[in-house]
Amino acid sequence: MFKDLWIDLDASAINKTGAGTVKRLVGLDAICPMFIGVRAPGMLRTFILELPRDSAPLPEIIPASRGLYFTVQITGDEILPDHASLILSSSAVGYNEIFASIAEDLYSKLHALTKKREVIAGFLSRVRLWQAFFEKQGDDGLSEEAQRGLYGELRFLKDHAFASAHNLETAVLSWTGPRSRQHDFQFGHAAVEIKTSTSKQHQKLQIASEQQLDETTVGKLYLYYLSVALIESGSDNLPSLVDDIRASLSLHTGALSEFNNLLIEAGYIDSQRSKYDSTGYSTRESAVFLVEKDFPRIRENEIRAGVGDVKYSISVAQCRNYEIPVSELAVSIKEVC
Repeated sequence: MFKDLWIDLDASAINKTGAGTVKRLVGLDAICPMFIGVRAPGMLRTFILELPRDSAPLPEIIPASRGLYFTVQITGDEILPDHASLILSSSAVGYNEIFASIAEDLYSKLHALTKKREVIAGFLSRVRLWQAFFEKQGDDGLSEEAQRGLYGELRFLKDHAFASAHNLETAVLSWTGPRSRQHDFQFGHAAVEIKTSTSKQHQKLQIASEQQLDETTVGKLYLYYLSVALIESGSDNLPSLVDDIRASLSLHTGALSEFNNLLIEAGYIDSQRSKYDSTGYSTRESAVFLVEKDFPRIRENEIRAGVGDVKYSISVAQCRNYEIPVSELAVSIKEVC
């Protein structure tokens, strides 16, 4: 959206004498003026939201995070007397490309709002969403493990949650993994944990905590296992799966908006899709296990006092006695969605 404008701003900031921000007004009809800019001499991209001074939140309302720097400036001039500037900046030049996506997201979500309090609330909400994005991201996009995990969760969402649901928005909201909940999907009292593996023989699944496969905290706990082969430049990759899901939601604007928010929280943005195009996936096997009885796992109440940060692995072969038809899981999904 602002590609050419960023190029112009970068050029102006490079030629600027002394410190300061070169900025341009965007959204002429917005109720709160918005600017994008580049701060010299550091060449950091910036988004600025202007609003009345008495409406400005405290600077510490948004804690510091990797990738972003937030501050509030109280200023005034002849054009905008007694006003405040909410300033969001890239914290390093290396984050400038991602910040371009952040600025476009803020503009697209805020410029049509008609009440100033809605603009402020929307701004703060989107900034927190992008902070969650940076918590999942490495400096060069999602790691291979994170890509594989996200692919598995999206494959389950499309092939099983959507296939069994009557309401696609409810199905999207069942995807709780990006929000760091205890399980990847929650369907009422039933939860689903997704594990995606690329190993060929004697497959083991990595369990992140003593709570992840503790079925005593939910009504039913299912483990969805997906075995995939990596295919160099395969057509079934992470971006293509995202596109397929968006196409399924194209007539459901609420569900699509929520899905896009969850992608950001999961660490995925479209401007980085070229990083993920080269890794394709081919499904070798999928299975559903019901976690119960003597299923190989550790429960939280089995941990001795003083022991924490438990991580362990389980053998897929030892889970086979607990395999159930996928139709049984579909029943739990249909009851909620």
